[in-house]
Amino acid sequence: MILLLLFSFLAGFVTILSPCILPILPIILSSTIGNKVDKYKPYGVVSGFVLSFTFFTLFLSTIVNKLGVSAEEMRNVSIVIIFLFGLSYLMPPFQNLLEKLFTFFSRFTPNTANNNGYFGGILIGFSLGLLWTPCVGPILASVISLAISGVVTFSTFLITFFYSIGTAIPMLVITLTGRKFIEKIGDTNKLQKVFGIIMILMSLAIYFNFDKNFQSYILKTFPNYATNLTQFEQKVMPSSN
Repeated sequence: MILLLLFSFLAGFVTILSPCILPILPIILSSTIGNKVDKYKPYGVVSGFVLSFTFFTLFLSTIVNKLGVSAEEMRNVSIVIIFLFGLSYLMPPFQNLLEKLFTFFSRFTPNTANNNGYFGGILIGFSLGLLWTPCVGPILASVISLAISGVVTFSTFLITFFYSIGTAIPMLVITLTGRKFIEKIGDTNKLQKVFGIIMILMSLAIYFNFDKNFQSYILKTFPNYATNLTQFEQKVMPSSN
């Protein structure tokens, strides 16, 4: 089991190289925007992603069946959240409203996470986790098949969790690196508006399935790319038996 968890972690790490990352990469980079109060925002993004990816991978089918809410509708909720964050970068009054909301909810959490940036990051990461769910490889494919049949065990939870951690680590590196680069620029007001526009455009693009079409285009144009990328996971699949 320990070996399988290690492979799940490594497989998640490799997933960051898949075509799934390209359409949402601007959103990940945009999440680095913020002031000194937002220094924990990248960690919020990663936390939200891990929680969301693990939860929706295991229970999305159950939610759809029990609540009658389609997976596409839940995807649209994530898109709306990303759109609103992009809008907040362009409209300071709206951004202040969001910050007040996050400050209110931060009262119910430990002081170590008691800051606006962390909660804003969690919402962005939570949305990315749902958008990322289809980007799983062979290891999680078997887990998802069990989840669909209603069989979710502690083992499947651990496999999914380690997979999401493996994916989240390079994501954290991207956000922290991007944040350092942005801090060197100094005045981020104009840059914040640029990223706001990017987030809005990307949310609209994802709503119109640009991400799915883009991934299909990449896989058709470079068929060996996907094969080579998943080769590692395919080799370790026998370990899960």
